[in-house]
Amino acid sequence: MSDAAKPDSALPKELLTETHDGHRLRTRSRSIVDRSKLSVSTDAASPPPLSGGVKKAPNLYSGHTFLNRPERFRLDGHKMIYHMDRVQEWRRGERIAPIHIDMGLTKFCNIACIYCIGVTQGGMKKGQMIQPDALLRLIRDAGRLQVRSVAFIGDGEPTLNPALYDAIVLARECGVETAMATNGILLDMNRAHDVLRNQTFVRFNLSAGNSEGFRRIHQAAPALFDELIQKIRELVRLRKENQYGCTLGLQMVLIPENFDQVLTLARLGADLGVDYLQVKQCSDTEYGELGIQREEYRRVVDTLKEAESLSREDYSVQVKWNKINILAETDVYRHGIRKYDICYGTPMLGQISGNGKVYPCGPFFGKDRFLIGDIHRMSYYDMIKGDRYWAVQRDIVENIDVHCDCTIGCRQDYINTFLWDLMNPPAHVNFI
Repeated sequence: MSDAAKPDSALPKELLTETHDGHRLRTRSRSIVDRSKLSVSTDAASPPPLSGGVKKAPNLYSGHTFLNRPERFRLDGHKMIYHMDRVQEWRRGERIAPIHIDMGLTKFCNIACIYCIGVTQGGMKKGQMIQPDALLRLIRDAGRLQVRSVAFIGDGEPTLNPALYDAIVLARECGVETAMATNGILLDMNRAHDVLRNQTFVRFNLSAGNSEGFRRIHQAAPALFDELIQKIRELVRLRKENQYGCTLGLQMVLIPENFDQVLTLARLGADLGVDYLQVKQCSDTEYGELGIQREEYRRVVDTLKEAESLSREDYSVQVKWNKINILAETDVYRHGIRKYDICYGTPMLGQISGNGKVYPCGPFFGKDRFLIGDIHRMSYYDMIKGDRYWAVQRDIVENIDVHCDCTIGCRQDYINTFLWDLMNPPAHVNFI
């Protein structure tokens, strides 16, 4: 006989129902609280505290219990909800400009990180870069189009482009926020004030916590590690001294070769006085050319949690769990499968290669089918308003299979989960 079919007398005591006001009620042998007396007395007869560590009993109305740490940096998610005006324009079929642009400034680098996906995206060619006049025109176009931010985060190292610092200053004048991801080794400290005064953030791509790890992961001379650390310390000092608002952070790309560096780097970040350390997945290509085996991340979960425990009020260690745990159930992936079927995000987040060629997405760099134009030959403003740009966007929506044509750990993932839900509403949406 199942429990459901047993008479009350045959059930364990804690499962018995009791009669309350003529109604048999499952109360697990607890008494019903007389709520009319709560304003008079809150003695031991009050209900037990809530689960999860909250000690205060309910119905006291005596103020908040703050249990959620404020989220200063949303590094593992998206911010599309703050740009619904642009989203609604897109839904109406208007030819919108991107909210944000990721762009390279060069197609080459001064170090050779062993996980560099840029090498696979149309190749790296020494000396190839966006020319100064084209870069500055792009910045002005971004201002005209009301692009809200541009990040110099691309296939090559941005500090190798001599127009970088002028572009940073010009963007501020044009009302466009900028940020930069750099290995930092060649950052011109004579322009440090221009960077700290005008940029929203500078993120140092550093995937090792000591000189030996630096040599192994970034394939660069160990002495360069010490030079970089001194530059970061000086930037932190200058920022504090001048009260600049620029956020300074570190980013670690997680691969098995640097699992032993996680805690070392987390402690180094705290010592340097930067604002955060972000630990992210290594994005691999659609062909798996970097050989990333995501099940290996399971070996380092406890270490990552220990690193996060080093966070404090002025320093945050944040792991991008949604993509580290791709093989589990996350907000973005379900056991390695995306939770959306169509890429809608490319009009929201534009991408430009370090040679000046415009594509809808980084993994399409070097693929003529998705080439929109070249900012050396055509203004970005005219591209956004032109037919070719929107024909490529339509091609993506109609023909790209995100489950096999796209890279794993895609830059567009978070945006796409949001837009997929928006474009595929459930029934009864007014019953919120």
